[in-house]
Amino acid sequence: MKKGHILQTILIYAILVVMIACGNNQGTQENNAAIPPVKETAEDSLAKAVITKEYKTNTGKIVTVSESHPQGQSLSNISVAFSGDPASEMKFTDKDPINKVLVGDLDANGFDEIYIITTAAGSGSYGNIIGISSNKDKSLSLITVPSVEEKDMIKGGTFEGYEGHDEFEIVENSLARRFPIKSAKATMRSINYKLKAGEASFILYIKNSTAF
Repeated sequence: MKKGHILQTILIYAILVVMIACGNNQGTQENNAAIPPVKETAEDSLAKAVITKEYKTNTGKIVTVSESHPQGQSLSNISVAFSGDPASEMKFTDKDPINKVLVGDLDANGFDEIYIITTAAGSGSYGNIIGISSNKDKSLSLITVPSVEEKDMIKGGTFEGYEGHDEFEIVENSLARRFPIKSAKATMRSINYKLKAGEASFILYIKNSTAF
């Protein structure tokens, strides 16, 4: 083969190598451009957010109540503890979001309880109570709270006419629960809870139910 033909062959080969390399680089750049940047969405940020509030008891003890939404706004994880005392922490998962927190000494033993009022998402806005008692400021315990059963909502029951939209307040040494009802004789019902010591824990019980 003549020297000129050899040089021409080498030149053509070199041009083909350069063209193939450029084509591969261009494909790589296009593929990289198609991958969106990693970004945390507002929903993810909301799910990871923890809201903590402090409440002072009549003995000067600080109780912290924290709430997070790992599954969005519909359900919450809640923790309660004495400030600076991790060993006292109590955790509650998959609860309705917190509506308010009430502090009061319903059994008048000198140590306040914490009542976390949660409200279900939706048109009913059904309320629930998480009660926490103080064991002379040394530890925290769960208060037994009676649930609302279907039998309680029938005629003559303590929750007759109940359809949610509860409001809660501490009045003197009682936890007052009020909600609207549909009745020919009344528009509201008030339920008063009191606290007593049980065998294993404190018990929140219904003292009376009044329609007005």
